[in-house]
Amino acid sequence: MSNTGKRKFEELSEDVSASSDDDGEQLFLPQAKGIFPQTRRNAADNQNHDDPSTASEIDLYELDAEGTDDEDFSESELLDEKEEETEENLKDVEDVQESESEAENKEESLEELALGREEKEEGELVLAISNAAKPPEKVKPPDLISTSMVTDISFHPQEEIIAICNIEGEISCYRYNNEGNELLHTLNHHKKSCRALTFNGNGALLFSASKDKSVAITDTETMKITQHIRKAHGSPVYSLLCIDANTWSSGDDDGVVKVWDKRRATQSPVVEFKKIDEFVSCMITDSGSRLLVCTSGEGTLTAFNLRAKKMDSQSEVYPAEMNCAGLVRQETKVVAGLGNGSMYIFDWRAFGYHSDAFGDHPSGINCMLPIMDNIVITGCDDGKIRAISLFPHRFLGVVGHHKFPVERLDISTCGKFVSSASHDGRVRFWNISYFEDPESNLLPTKTVKSVRNKKRSSRKDKLRFQLPSSKRRNKGDFFAGLAEPEPEPEAKTNDIQGGVY
Repeated sequence: MSNTGKRKFEELSEDVSASSDDDGEQLFLPQAKGIFPQTRRNAADNQNHDDPSTASEIDLYELDAEGTDDEDFSESELLDEKEEETEENLKDVEDVQESESEAENKEESLEELALGREEKEEGELVLAISNAAKPPEKVKPPDLISTSMVTDISFHPQEEIIAICNIEGEISCYRYNNEGNELLHTLNHHKKSCRALTFNGNGALLFSASKDKSVAITDTETMKITQHIRKAHGSPVYSLLCIDANTWSSGDDDGVVKVWDKRRATQSPVVEFKKIDEFVSCMITDSGSRLLVCTSGEGTLTAFNLRAKKMDSQSEVYPAEMNCAGLVRQETKVVAGLGNGSMYIFDWRAFGYHSDAFGDHPSGINCMLPIMDNIVITGCDDGKIRAISLFPHRFLGVVGHHKFPVERLDISTCGKFVSSASHDGRVRFWNISYFEDPESNLLPTKTVKSVRNKKRSSRKDKLRFQLPSSKRRNKGDFFAGLAEPEPEPEAKTNDIQGGVY
């Protein structure tokens, strides 16, 4: 091909290429202008979700791209939208900062709460330690300790004085209080064991009886013997009772009962009874001092009429010795305790046969003390002092303990303390003021028992239940603070025609 042909072909190809470029541009540009902004807008949206800082730039770019195709879009509208997006971004940033500050404040509040709780626990611990370091409050006098076995005790009827006697014949008088006991006097006018001891009605005289068959009367103010009957009985004297201001009675090992009058010049009894074959263990009388009721080792209850000077009545012989007796129910009932653990209740002036019985003691009853019109305290061979309700019959619990059998009981003038004596030579005091507290719960917690063993288990629980005066504690007291209070029952109501019935 010649150069002229080549040149024509090149010119023709350039023209064709130019024309083809113009046609392609005319076909491509309208489609590209519609597609590229849409793709950029989608990419900008995805990037705006990931990075808020670039959202404004991408949107502005999109607006520029769209602005080339939208003739009505103005620059002022673009600026307004940009400001709105900027405000929204600032608001989002502020929300994030607020949430972060709230989280920090919450963490600070939790730290403060934990710190306050630790301080409270530390304060409670310090308070508990300080309370434990303090000596416990004394609610009763300390124990009295004798060098030998204590045989009897007696409280002064008007002052805080207690007299005790021992098996060696020594009599000691103490002034008692919660802080300590003070020895006031010691008497040694009995040659043998002093078995019985009692004050008269106003506490001016102290009566004492001995195994040497003598009875002595001591003036408590001067502590001198005003009367000493050396041969009061033909056998050792076992029991004493001040009947009124002038008369008193005594009983010996052979069952002889004598009534004396201290106004007599001669040392002879007013009347003498021999209706009992064994030792006279206890003597009681009513406020009118008409009947003298005696229990005996032969197992009988005998009543003597002091005015008629004869025996009024005598019960049948019971299977064990009667060791003690007491008046209850406004002096309408007599309760007697036996050596086999049984208790019998007699109607006043009807001593032939008992009207009721109570036989749940696990051991023999040695002494008895009525503390209220319906409650008595018993001292037993097992060393325990128990409180018993008579009507209805039930054990209230254990008042106190001794290691050896309890021989004597007495109550103070104020009625707050009960004193007990045992074979170990120790006299103990028990604060029983809770009996007068109407809010005190003296009964043990009721537990669900099987029907077969319900009665036996209930009896064992009551025998083991410890009252507040006892130094021991019940097993259930350890878990008492862990028990949740029972919810109060909700009252059932019915809505009828808008009213509650």
